[in-house]
Amino acid sequence: MRNFAKWQSVAVAGLCVLASACANTSAGGGGGVLDTISGTDATGGDAAGTDAVAGSDTAPGQDTTSGGTDAVTAGTTTTISAIQQDPSSTTCANATGFVDGAKGITIAQVIVVSPVETTTSKTSGKVSDAVYVQTKGGGQWSGIELYAPSPGLLTTLHPGDVITVTGDVSEAYCVTEIKPVAVTPQGATDIPVAVTIDVDSIGAAAPAASNESYESTFVSLENVIVADPGVLGTDGKIHYIAVGKTDTDKSVLVSSGFGNYVTDKSGAATYTKGQKLNVQGIVSYYSPQYTLVPLSITVVN
Repeated sequence: MRNFAKWQSVAVAGLCVLASACANTSAGGGGGVLDTISGTDATGGDAAGTDAVAGSDTAPGQDTTSGGTDAVTAGTTTTISAIQQDPSSTTCANATGFVDGAKGITIAQVIVVSPVETTTSKTSGKVSDAVYVQTKGGGQWSGIELYAPSPGLLTTLHPGDVITVTGDVSEAYCVTEIKPVAVTPQGATDIPVAVTIDVDSIGAAAPAASNESYESTFVSLENVIVADPGVLGTDGKIHYIAVGKTDTDKSVLVSSGFGNYVTDKSGAATYTKGQKLNVQGIVSYYSPQYTLVPLSITVVN
């Protein structure tokens, strides 16, 4: 979903990318360090799991810098995890605009998790669709946003659709997204179960690496307490509720989204201080704090 202040639209942006580059694992070799799975890199293979030259693979998948992380290569089939852990995603190079990433990549057999959100730019009038997809099983590094003109490739998608997507990676105001050029239906299934996390995993005080790992993923916060039912946006209107472990803990902001609203039609707060909630939704970002865009909100007491 898009950043309201930056995009002047009716939805919220995805999570800002601030974590450091990932360590050398089976998803990429380099840095002259032994791979955790012998001889396997994401897009380039080492003869015995060890790079001969620090930071460089002999096959496609050449490291952009020494340190053991392969960049996602244009024109290849890759994974959401590889895209989200690529150095271009884990560093916020332009907080006020766009950074182009690998073009023509393909992610296969991903599952649509959210309904399609359609927004209209207040400046250009452009209408766009956004939807979140995830790999089976969910969890950290499993989700990403797809973003395209409306009506178009995303308009008819529904939660549970299994699709293969080819498109271009982009960082939009520190949000990793794919702009699809082709979407191929692959059937349907149940959406991944929301992974239950603590507010400390995505809260204001959470480590950047933890926040980054949950970008665009489907998570569940259980028994959180409303600390502030009326957090104002830059327009002076209520846009969020703040929840945490106590009624003074404002760790996580929960926005309106996907048909769930934190205000009524008059703009008054829907929830009250001290209420206990279960919230399931997509991890997002609205500068300068991480947020949760709810797919469901249940009042516990």
